Amino acid sequence: MTVLTCEAPHPSLATALPGRLRAGFRLFQIRDVLIAAWLVLAATAVVYADELGQDWMPEELTLPEDAEVVTDRAIGSTVRMFSISTRADVDELLAVWEENLGSSGYSVTQGADDLLMRSIEFSGPGIANAKIIVAPSTSDGRGLIEFDATLR
Repeated sequence: MTVLTCEAPHPSLATALPGRLRAGFRLFQIRDVLIAAWLVLAATAVVYADELGQDWMPEELTLPEDAEVVTDRAIGSTVRMFSISTRADVDELLAVWEENLGSSGYSVTQGADDLLMRSIEFSGPGIANAKIIVAPSTSDGRGLIEFDATLR
């Protein structure tokens, strides 16, 4: 049989305070709980966004498994800017994406400046216009791919 030798706990601070202070103490605790809940939800949303990519992107644009989000911005309800870095062959990715978008009913265009830059311009359901650009490689050899879109 185990015998506990500690003293009985002292009454909590909240019950030892007079009525008005006790109510204020409870409000203080509720505020802290709400702030903590908000922080957890915000952190969860950031992780969820990083894991799932962009909800506006067509399914035909499959991101490489090693893709790391570099920037993610939304301006208003229609402008989206998003960039990733990857070790995957970015030229091969662009070729696959261009073929997938074209065969899925997206309008894929190539301007004169697109011939000099590695990029894809397209539009389609829910997207007024979008451009995918391959930026110069980063110092660690990873390719940087930028997505800019204006949604409908």
